[in-house]
Amino acid sequence: MTADASAPGWRAPFRDPRFGPSFLRWGLLGVLVRVLLLPVGITSDTLAVYWRAHLIAFHGDVFEGYLVNMGSHVLHALWLLAVQPLMGPSEQLWTHPWWWSDPNGLVAEHMTALLTRPDALRVVSLLKVPYVLADLAAGLVLLSLLWPAVEDRDTARELAVSRAWRAWIFWMLSPAALYATLIFGRYESFPVLAVVVALWLLERGHAVWAGLVLGLAITLRTYPVLFVPVVALVWYRDLPRQVAWSVLAVTPFALTMGLNRLVGGTYGELAAAGDFSFGGNFFAFALQPERGGPGLFLFVAAVFALGTYLLGRARGWWGMGPVPRTQVWRWLVLAHLAIFAFSQFSPHYLMWITPAVALLLGRTGRPGIAPLHLAQIVGVVVAQFVLVGGVIFTGALGGLGPTATTLLPLNRPMEGSVADQVVNVAWTGFWVATLALALPFLLATVRADPRAGPSWELP
Repeated sequence: MTADASAPGWRAPFRDPRFGPSFLRWGLLGVLVRVLLLPVGITSDTLAVYWRAHLIAFHGDVFEGYLVNMGSHVLHALWLLAVQPLMGPSEQLWTHPWWWSDPNGLVAEHMTALLTRPDALRVVSLLKVPYVLADLAAGLVLLSLLWPAVEDRDTARELAVSRAWRAWIFWMLSPAALYATLIFGRYESFPVLAVVVALWLLERGHAVWAGLVLGLAITLRTYPVLFVPVVALVWYRDLPRQVAWSVLAVTPFALTMGLNRLVGGTYGELAAAGDFSFGGNFFAFALQPERGGPGLFLFVAAVFALGTYLLGRARGWWGMGPVPRTQVWRWLVLAHLAIFAFSQFSPHYLMWITPAVALLLGRTGRPGIAPLHLAQIVGVVVAQFVLVGGVIFTGALGGLGPTATTLLPLNRPMEGSVADQVVNVAWTGFWVATLALALPFLLATVRADPRAGPSWELP
């Protein structure tokens, strides 16, 4: 399948005369859903992000209290400069993130202040246009990764086409992506697009450009930094090139940290990493009722094990040679799954994993991938609803106006030991679903590697 994608005769699916109409039908359905949801969702999170961006766009300043994901903040600032004439005075739109001190009490106030404006629905829609464009672009890039060569007319090609369509339909109707982008209104599609483009460039042999794009992804959201050693160890065979490519990939992030220090006096993500409330998403085992508390560092262990295996293959410690380059997508999928297998995130962060799910759908014949992903979503949503309350969702439906505040209770629906048990069960379901996606794929990846070595041959 990977070889097909890079074959000389490869063409985009919408240029394939046999499948163009189906591509357009599902594409138009996805666009229609996004248009209908565009004015619906808005949160105080969205307004706080744009508040930070408006400081950059209109005041030449930065919010020194939150110098993280600065690449995304710059993109927001550029978008504001472009669309500000279509919206009201900027100072009346954005909200200083002081609401974090009492989100349950202040979210409704924020939503009311925004939604009483006569241009409210237009503003809500305009703020999310960049997210939708990035989301749709990522879907197109993924589809181009999965689509086989036009010249191939055999059964294998037909199977590949069927799988590619399954992934395309998933992307157009992905609950995680639609929630993150259009209901909660967050910019998770920015790094997702950059990661997908980096893989597209890799599979076409443009490793340098892939490194630069992956570096851009790290400035948009920090999590793609975990993919740098994975790609370096799979793509390059000698230590100097592995190190050089890794340095290239982290250079945009390093430059951003330097600029943060210069203009704001802090290094942003590097400084925030010492705050456990920031790192608690990653460093907390899923089976605990509260995020951010002391946990088992199983996420660290999983990432360390993945990196150690690839390093051992590259150095010849085990196996019969380095991991084939054609498997780079497999190890990127496994790295995505490792992020979520032993860590905790809010529902909108699940968009990060959607490229991995799409690749599993489009490049494997495994059954049950979509149901397991839905189980992940249900687990996270239930856990967050019980932990935080309806405020995380009713605030997200702000575009519905006062109706939003009556759909779900703002406060937690239950307390005490019962709540803890429900949350534990929900996180356990999420964790089991993630491992059910990851472990069989890990075994299949090793089996598919002809150089994994006798010690890795499985019954």
